Amino acid sequence: MVIFFDIDGTLMDEKSQILPQSAADAIASLVEKGHIPVVNTGRPWTHIHPLVRQLPFAGWICAGGQQVRLGDRWLKNEMVPMEWMPTIIQAVRQNNLQVVYEAEGGFYLDGANSDNHPEIAIQSELILGIGCYVRDIAQGLEHPVVKFCTFDAPGCDRAAFIAAVSHWFDPIDRRGMAEFLIKGNSKAAGLQMILDEIGCPISDTMAFGDSANDLPMLQAVGTAVCMGNGVETAKRAAHFVTKSVLEDGIDYALRHYGLL
Repeated sequence: MVIFFDIDGTLMDEKSQILPQSAADAIASLVEKGHIPVVNTGRPWTHIHPLVRQLPFAGWICAGGQQVRLGDRWLKNEMVPMEWMPTIIQAVRQNNLQVVYEAEGGFYLDGANSDNHPEIAIQSELILGIGCYVRDIAQGLEHPVVKFCTFDAPGCDRAAFIAAVSHWFDPIDRRGMAEFLIKGNSKAAGLQMILDEIGCPISDTMAFGDSANDLPMLQAVGTAVCMGNGVETAKRAAHFVTKSVLEDGIDYALRHYGLL
C-alpha cells in the first residue's frame, strides 16, 4: 500500500513542531512491512523539517504538488516564473493583503504587507528555526518563489486579488488566508504522478491530512484519514477520524486498519 502523509498538523504538531516518536516509529514499521510511505505537504522541498527528512519516506510531494520527488529523482519541480512576480507583488499591495512568498531556501516578505499579521511572525520564526532565511523583497529576489500565501487584513480585498492572478493560480481558502498554487497543481495531482510512476492503483492507497489543502488528497485515495485536530471539512471528507497528532493519531489509525 502507498500511504501519503501531510506534515503540519498531521505528522507534526503545527505549533510546537513536535513529531511524536510513535509517528516516526510507525513510518519505519510501514517500510519494514513492505508499504510505501510518501510525504504530501504544502511546504516547499527546502522547507521540510529535519526531523521529517530523516524518516525513510520513499517519495516527497511538496508545495501542494508543484514539486514531486521519488527517491532522489525529481518527477516535477515547478517554480513561479520570475516575470510573474512584479504583477503579483503589485496586486498584493493594491489589495492590502499580508503576504509570505515561499521561496527556495526560505521566505520573502514585503515590508508593510508582511508585518501586520501574527501568523506571519510565527511562521517566520519556525522557518528560521530549521536553518532557512527570512528576507524582504526589497533586497531582491535571489531565489525563485515556489508558491505564496496571503493573509486577510483590515480593508483588504482578497477577491480582487484572486481575480487579478486567476489566469496563473488556483487559490485554496484556509480560514482567513489563502494558499496559491500554479494552475493544474494539487496534492491529488502529485500523488497520481507518484502512483503512475510506480504502477499502483488508487484502491491500494491511504492518506493522512488535517487541513483544507488536504481535501484533494483525501478525496482521491482509497482510504482517507483525518487527524482529530483537523478542520471540519477535512473530517467530513475522511473515511476515518483518528486521534490528534499529540495523541499518537497516526499510530492509532494505522493499527485501526491493521497496518501495524
